[in-house]
Amino acid sequence: MKQVRGLGSRITDKDGSSTVEDNKIGTFFKNRIQKMGTGIKTATDAVTGGVVEKLVIHKRGDGSSDVLKDQDEDEANGGGGGEDEPAVEVMTNEEKKKFRMPPDDTLQKMIIIGKQKVKGVSIQDYYEVAWSEGNDCDKEPIYGPFLTSCGKNDVKVNKWESREGGYKGDWCGESYTQQRIVTFNFMKQTIGQTLVSVQHTQRCRRIENDRCILHMSLKMKGFPYADCFVVEVRHVASRVGENDILVEIGLHVRFLKSCLFESKIRTNTTAETTKLQMDLLALIVEGCKPYTKEIAGDEEDEEEEEEVDVEEEFEETAEESKDIICDLPFIRFFITLGAKIFLWPFIKLDLFDPFPPTTVDEALTNVRRRVGLLEKISCDGVTDEQKHRVAKELKAIQASLKNIEAITSISKKDIVS
Repeated sequence: MKQVRGLGSRITDKDGSSTVEDNKIGTFFKNRIQKMGTGIKTATDAVTGGVVEKLVIHKRGDGSSDVLKDQDEDEANGGGGGEDEPAVEVMTNEEKKKFRMPPDDTLQKMIIIGKQKVKGVSIQDYYEVAWSEGNDCDKEPIYGPFLTSCGKNDVKVNKWESREGGYKGDWCGESYTQQRIVTFNFMKQTIGQTLVSVQHTQRCRRIENDRCILHMSLKMKGFPYADCFVVEVRHVASRVGENDILVEIGLHVRFLKSCLFESKIRTNTTAETTKLQMDLLALIVEGCKPYTKEIAGDEEDEEEEEEVDVEEEFEETAEESKDIICDLPFIRFFITLGAKIFLWPFIKLDLFDPFPPTTVDEALTNVRRRVGLLEKISCDGVTDEQKHRVAKELKAIQASLKNIEAITSISKKDIVS
């Protein structure tokens, strides 16, 4: 008979006799299993020439645990025995209410542009409403009609495809079980009207009934610098508690090559995409309402859930504040902001302009320089339509300055003559 020390093993000889090598259970398995997380974990100890004995550790919510031994009676008696039933994890009602999925790693690398909690909806119903387009279910299509309502033309939403091995994301490197292509076009105001063609490569995967991830890569062509960047958008719906889900939307503008107008492209693209995705989220939430399941006791638990959410938000805010304090650019920002608020009102502007213009020409040059600066600032982060209106007003200002210059020059000639 071989001996195994220190594991709390029961060793059974072929003649049926048995000895307990160590009565102390716990230190090895308990330490290992506590690191593996909460719930029920099963550890097996197999000894050559003996039987398999299971140690089941049940962790309670207060941190204490029970260690249970379970030996197959048939094997202990030398019988044929059947298959062992796997240990089943049973969550208490309190644990179900506080259930949260871990953060999505890829989402943490993106800008979170939207977040919405949807009560009483399962991940399956969310997927069918938002992304199935009515295929293999009784839900109405939503994505194609939404794009059409936004003024997109020739909208085509292909069916989901799947293959062995799945599909790998170009940017995130993750594996997805489904993929489809969405195409459309629209007229964009740049230097005149131009036709922009768009292709969405959408990939999706679901983690049981706990999470649904939809990642789309947006490529465009038909306007200057369109080949310099790709827009990554990610919808992550995660189960919260027992009956609700939390939908989060992330955005990342990925540049494929260097670009002179990178900052401006990122600002404009973020603004336009955010509005579009938030409108889509509102439509999805509205579409989920007919499939909301009212669970008894939800009203009583709502305050507790809100308290948990507030605690989580407080922890996130505290963590973010810690990062801000350690980030020098943010420190400079707050110092500058404080100076503008508390010091600027008491500073005379003459200090920054000790030699004011003395002639009309000098004043006009000064104004034109300021107008140029105004044009640069006002056109950053606005839509194409707003840019057009701003450019029109600035053109009028330039025309007025020319008129003033012409009038003053005529006056000078009259005085000379």
